[in-house]
Amino acid sequence: MIQVVTSDDWKEKCYEWIKPKAHIYNVHDTYAYIGLIENSNIIGVILFSDYDGNNIFIHVALDTPRACNRKIIKLMFDYVFNQAKCSRATATCDNNYDRIKKLVEGVGFEKEGVMKKMIYKENKYVDCAIYGMQKEDCKWV
Repeated sequence: MIQVVTSDDWKEKCYEWIKPKAHIYNVHDTYAYIGLIENSNIIGVILFSDYDGNNIFIHVALDTPRACNRKIIKLMFDYVFNQAKCSRATATCDNNYDRIKKLVEGVGFEKEGVMKKMIYKENKYVDCAIYGMQKEDCKWV
């Protein structure tokens, strides 16, 4: 059974787990997260960063598709739009990774553009797709 954690006990472990998987290089100490734990092992993390009162960046890494269910998606958007009170959310991903782009678009994000050679991955820079979602367009809250 997948357990959801948000406590300080798991915060640093979840941050270290997601950093290489989501290509995170510099997140300030002020971030929030949702950890997904199974049998005392991290199987997924949703990290929220760069909150400015209007927008928040969402970073997601999962070891198994089972960690991406409706309950978890609702928790993610509840945090963004109800708890943090943002009017928009931003997500980025490798523009060549069709599977993750399909997932991001499937939960309702709209592609807003591409930044050339933005993500450092496997010893080279790759293009980064930028996605956004407005609160009024979110079907999850």
